[in-house]
Amino acid sequence: MVSWFNRAALSFAAISSIEFPVIERKAIVEILNFALYVVIKCVVYVAWCFVGLRLLTPERSNPLQYATILGVGRLFLGILLGIFIFIAALTMNNATRNAPLTYFSIYVPVRVFEWGLFHFLISRKVKWPRSAVWVFGGVVVSCLADIPIGIMEGGVVPVGRPFCLNI
Repeated sequence: MVSWFNRAALSFAAISSIEFPVIERKAIVEILNFALYVVIKCVVYVAWCFVGLRLLTPERSNPLQYATILGVGRLFLGILLGIFIFIAALTMNNATRNAPLTYFSIYVPVRVFEWGLFHFLISRKVKWPRSAVWVFGGVVVSCLADIPIGIMEGGVVPVGRPFCLNI
């Protein structure tokens, strides 16, 4: 009897044996890497929203379900604002040629805004110092979740690059 794992391995082996032109193979790898990055970001955002719910509103029922809705919403907000960040970051990076400076000057303030907004969605009240710690933690978690794309980009700080396929 062949298990589902063996079937998946055989299917992967069959797919990986298909001969693709080098350009197509690079594009497929790039797209799969980006998809993995998006999944990682979504899982991180859902987890951090769950932490926020437990920390700021422990009385809320179904925190995992609500955290999932908030985390996916946070991902989409990041994508929406990412379009504007992309333009601002590329403009600043082209002017300064300093990717870390650009990353921290543009991404961090936007993420403070984003996590502040989601703090408001989780708890309408500021609970000092927990609220500040959660927003700051969200910024840190968001930045750490960018590490995979930096690795995929060859160890560079991702300044607008996640939206450009390097084919």
